[in-house]
Amino acid sequence: MFEGIARDPVSDPQDESFVGAATRPRLTAASMFRGLLWAEWFAHSKLVLLFLCVWLVGVWLVPLFAHPGWILLLGGLYALIAGPVYGGGDILEGCEEFSFALPPTRGNRYIARLTVGGGTFLGLTSFNLLTLGFDLPQVLARLYIDTGIVEPLPNLSLGLLSGLVVALPLAAFALSFAISAVTHSRWLVLTAWFWGGLAALTVLQLGFWYEELVWGYLTGDFSCPLLIGSACAGLMAGYFFYRRKEIGMPSVPLTLPGRFWVWLSLFLIGTGVGVTLIASIAKLVRQLLDAGGSD
Repeated sequence: MFEGIARDPVSDPQDESFVGAATRPRLTAASMFRGLLWAEWFAHSKLVLLFLCVWLVGVWLVPLFAHPGWILLLGGLYALIAGPVYGGGDILEGCEEFSFALPPTRGNRYIARLTVGGGTFLGLTSFNLLTLGFDLPQVLARLYIDTGIVEPLPNLSLGLLSGLVVALPLAAFALSFAISAVTHSRWLVLTAWFWGGLAALTVLQLGFWYEELVWGYLTGDFSCPLLIGSACAGLMAGYFFYRRKEIGMPSVPLTLPGRFWVWLSLFLIGTGVGVTLIASIAKLVRQLLDAGGSD
């Protein structure tokens, strides 16, 4: 006659729901952050795998017919792509409102994305520098050089350029990451690589001008710290504003922003400024290469 009476999970420890709740591990801050790291890695693992495949091809196959120094460009290319992807992924997918409703705080999400994105960028750049430093591409090419199939390529003397190879892409990644994280506009996320790279080139040009004015030649002793300082300042500003970010208006599907002609004009002006900066910096970087070769 008592079969229809439901058991009280508090008074009856044999109840499965009570046992499950009692034995379920508590969600700590450390486990939550590990989950965020895994989620970011899982979401962007294909991008990392793609660049890893390109890096392997560039190290072991391309040096047979081209200079191995081109792999230094991989770090900059990854920085321009990874900054907006990691910083504004929720905005591009249209799920930022859902993400903000989950238990992790905005600050935790910002740091987790920066850890995965920045860590993979620094790892790729370190691999590039170590590859050229130990002359790994010539290990495989030496077999073809000894047989006379291909001619040996001159070694690339980085000199002071090694610091610039890390500092410039780092600034571009940090600034584009911060811009993508704090904005509500999908258009700004899609073009954050351009504005971040343009800002990094502007900082580099200012650093070169200062070195020429003070020392009369380029040393990189001011330009590289200035780029790293700008990257840190941009990330700190992005963290400050992202913690206070509110949900914006949804923009799915992608539509043209208001006053599109203003954005187009700014993009064209930025393109002209960027081309001018690249042409000017290319001449100055040549001096760094010459200085590195003479050291």
